[in-house]
Amino acid sequence: MAGLDWARSRTQTTAPPTVLERLPNIDWEFAFTVALCLGAGTAVSNALENGGWSTDMPPLTMIVITGLLTATVLARTRLSMFLAWPLGIVAGAAMVFWQTLTLVGPGGVEARVNAIYTRFDAWFGVAFGSGVTNDQLPFNVLVLSLTWLGVFLFGWSVVRWHNAWIGLIPGGAVIFLDLVLVGDELTGTILIYLLLGFLLIMQTNLNANLKRWRSEGVEYPTFINLSFFHFSLWALIGLVVSAWVVPVGPYSTPAPVAAAIDGALERGADFVRLAGPLRSNKVIPIHSYSRTLTFDGSIKLGDRKLMAVTVTDPRLRGDMLLRGTVYDDYEGGGWRTGERAEIEVPQGASEQVAAAINEQLAESERRGTLVPLHIEMLAKTVAGTVIFTPGQPVGFDRSLIVDVPADAVSSTPAHPLANPYHSDEEIYTLTLDEEQIPVRVIRNSVDMPQSVEFVDLSSVAFSDTVEVDPGERIKRYRTYNVTGFVPNVSADDLRASDDEVTPFWIDATYTTLPVSVPQRVRDEAVRVVGDAETRYDRAAAVENFLRSSYQVDYKIDETPPGRDTVDYFLFDARRGYFNYHASAMVVMLRAVDVPARLAVGFAIQEEDIDPETGAYIVNDDNSYAWTEVYFPTYGWVPFNPSPDRPAVFETRERVAGGSMDDPLGLDPALRDQLPVNATEGFYIPPEVDSFPLQDGDRSIGILSEGESGYQPWLLVAVLGFAAAVAVAVTVGWNRSVMGLPYPQQVWEKTVRLASWGGFKPQPGQTPHEYISALGKLHRGMRDLDVLASAYTSSRFGKKELRETDRERLAEMWPVLRGALMSGILRRVARRSKRHD
Repeated sequence: MAGLDWARSRTQTTAPPTVLERLPNIDWEFAFTVALCLGAGTAVSNALENGGWSTDMPPLTMIVITGLLTATVLARTRLSMFLAWPLGIVAGAAMVFWQTLTLVGPGGVEARVNAIYTRFDAWFGVAFGSGVTNDQLPFNVLVLSLTWLGVFLFGWSVVRWHNAWIGLIPGGAVIFLDLVLVGDELTGTILIYLLLGFLLIMQTNLNANLKRWRSEGVEYPTFINLSFFHFSLWALIGLVVSAWVVPVGPYSTPAPVAAAIDGALERGADFVRLAGPLRSNKVIPIHSYSRTLTFDGSIKLGDRKLMAVTVTDPRLRGDMLLRGTVYDDYEGGGWRTGERAEIEVPQGASEQVAAAINEQLAESERRGTLVPLHIEMLAKTVAGTVIFTPGQPVGFDRSLIVDVPADAVSSTPAHPLANPYHSDEEIYTLTLDEEQIPVRVIRNSVDMPQSVEFVDLSSVAFSDTVEVDPGERIKRYRTYNVTGFVPNVSADDLRASDDEVTPFWIDATYTTLPVSVPQRVRDEAVRVVGDAETRYDRAAAVENFLRSSYQVDYKIDETPPGRDTVDYFLFDARRGYFNYHASAMVVMLRAVDVPARLAVGFAIQEEDIDPETGAYIVNDDNSYAWTEVYFPTYGWVPFNPSPDRPAVFETRERVAGGSMDDPLGLDPALRDQLPVNATEGFYIPPEVDSFPLQDGDRSIGILSEGESGYQPWLLVAVLGFAAAVAVAVTVGWNRSVMGLPYPQQVWEKTVRLASWGGFKPQPGQTPHEYISALGKLHRGMRDLDVLASAYTSSRFGKKELRETDRERLAEMWPVLRGALMSGILRRVARRSKRHD
């Protein structure tokens, strides 16, 4: 009967015991599985702890280790899931509560418990409202709880169910969120997680087989997992190298991945407002250009190159503010964007917008500077999620989405002649005037046009654009062109604008403050503006007060939980950086009924120009925030209350000096649409050469040398890796049968290849029966019974193989191997055809 078990067991009669086999009797498969779990779990926790989410990130690695060990111990017992899981949850609750008491601060247990209750009560008030919290404790508790539950389920599924996917998929989702919301430099973490996850899947499958083999009494090598590890490791390395070597091609991000990223960013805005001061040390440490802006306390601005900005009119030079987005609603713990309406802008300049602006300028005798820019992204960064513009944008080289305040959108009934057969563009033409910029057509259930939403430029001074969305992130070394209009307006002009009418929604939106702002902040604003009567004089008074009274400091404490940030900045900290200065100015101006909002982006000056390329090099430390004040006729005018850079109004005077007849460097089609009073004030001395501007996506060649075409070292590396893989596979293949007599080696290789081709031996089948069936499958093979006879004699009869029989096997094996490999390829082809 021993012959019936040939397919399920074999004994290495000649191989001496290895050093590992002499070690104490330890369940190495289980220990190896736990080690892989701990490695995968700590890879994720380290990414979260070091990814810049928070300055007070809880010890997630400790939670991961204790949670996995708890799950492992409970899963190894005979307790049912319905008893073990409640025990695990209780253990996790105790662990989280202990960490929460540690995070809440000093004091006795009762005082800490009361503090926890008070802070969570305030947090729930923000969560069910529309505020922004500056308390990280609820976020940290949530992270601790989810981490414990996740790793407990992970450990249980691996140990009890022999299933790694249940834990690996959530861990991968966490890394994906970390990559999207916080850091772009997670390549090392991703590779480690892929390696350990791949090996863990291998190990859990092996553990499931080992459990079955034990129940069936099948013998197997003590360290069989090491052989599986060997092959799995090389297979994974091969996949990673292949993915790295294969060119990306011209295709964009797959639609499902892009949708997942957009969804994460969309929901991330609400998540950030409830998470307290989070930051991103690996992208831009201070601004994410999302719907929420929190106050992050201490920051460190780096010198990483983000963008190269070239003014394409060679006669323009000066200091600039490049605006990315604006924030409308102050919430005490941070800022939120207001409701917005999206306007689709086709590629090229909008003739309709240009004509409306032209009419405004002609009537108001308003002058300004058109600044055409060519911008190249130099890093993979969230700065690629918006289009940066100097002043108000008036022209683009691509189709994109322009965001305007939702309150600026009006509605009018569709033209009586409009019908379901008309396109939106035709309905716009029938219904709207030249100064009315279409947003969308409202239709009823039978597709009949009911109304048209639009933005009226006659009531919105100079196109109130709050953000320009490129649609998808602009990748590294990609470029775009944008033209902005920087107004040339004097203090007297701004004072005189008080006589003009301000749109009602401007006052309703940009002079409101939450009731949580302390009264002393409002009183301080009244004291600072004194008897200033005009909107401009009040803004100038607050700007001068903040510039002269509050120092710049990047190493500051975070706002204490429950405190209003501007109040804490004005009366306690009395120091901060641009986010704090600009926010304080906005809040103080709103307290005295001056419409104001917060703008964020980059501040660049002439010292940022690269002398070799003539381009402004924008670094992390160019990140900035400033205050925009609304003036009738002129729209939003920037002010800078931060003393680390020149006051914005001084910069405006430098920018807007001088006049020339015709701007250079602009597209002729755009030049014909320029506002009648547009001038050029970024003057460049005659002895300075024009800025070099090259064609294509690589506009600033000296900054883009990192990418090139053919690189010989890459081919050498790939060939070397392929050779190493071939050697490793050969060694691993032969090592698996090392020590066996030659007939048994040939037999083991034959069964393995045949099984991969879909022809496994059946239980109870003798070697001769199996080899006979295999011969019918491969009709070209002959003398296969010689292999069966030699194997049974060696395996069960313990007989040495005669030299003539050995020669026959050696001669037959290459042919048999080729036939079996063909069977494997045919099986793969059949499966691919079925999937197609």
